[in-house]
Amino acid sequence: MAGYRALLTDLDGTLIHSQDCICDALFAAFAKVSDVVPSKEDILGMFGLPVEVMLTALTNVRPDEKEVIAAFIDEYKRQYPIHMERTRLIDGAWETIRIIENKGIPICLITSERRKNAAHILKQTGLHRYIRQMVTRDDVTCFKPDPEPILKGAAACGVSPGECVYIGESPFDIEAGVAAGVFTVAVPSGNWPLKALAEKSPDCVISDITKLCSVFAGQTGK
Repeated sequence: MAGYRALLTDLDGTLIHSQDCICDALFAAFAKVSDVVPSKEDILGMFGLPVEVMLTALTNVRPDEKEVIAAFIDEYKRQYPIHMERTRLIDGAWETIRIIENKGIPICLITSERRKNAAHILKQTGLHRYIRQMVTRDDVTCFKPDPEPILKGAAACGVSPGECVYIGESPFDIEAGVAAGVFTVAVPSGNWPLKALAEKSPDCVISDITKLCSVFAGQTGK
């Protein structure tokens, strides 16, 4: 297997169990601005996309209603840290990230969350010790499944896309990784069944995040 010089990783569903927490924060934000509050199933079906995309797709709020969208985002920002206090790491995530970073492999978080929210979670879980780069909702103009966040992650680590591994748990993640030309690893630790991930043609499918260490076996970083 080729040597890889950086790891790019999704957050929600890949490193942390956060789905219920985020849904509760979104329920409060939806209720603030719309008479339509989507079901949990509808929200989970769009998990990994920016929250404002969910708002206009799942309610009667139009994309040109900028003030309503801003109010929704503000309420979500307020609710997020309250509900995310309940989040927890996925089994094996902390140890896997530690092992890979200790090899000298730089790690960059790729997330559709705002930078402030992502930084809060990294600090809360202790992952900030090992994940020192982030590409967030605030850093891009296009979102997964567009490859822009992945490409910016590679640049943040100072390597080419072909030298990166990207791991994610949703079809949006896999599409973005494949389009960016990185070695794309699918892990069914979130809301999506293995079949839905495999249909997007990842380079590798692993049963749980601890198996990611094998991709970097025998390697050191730069």
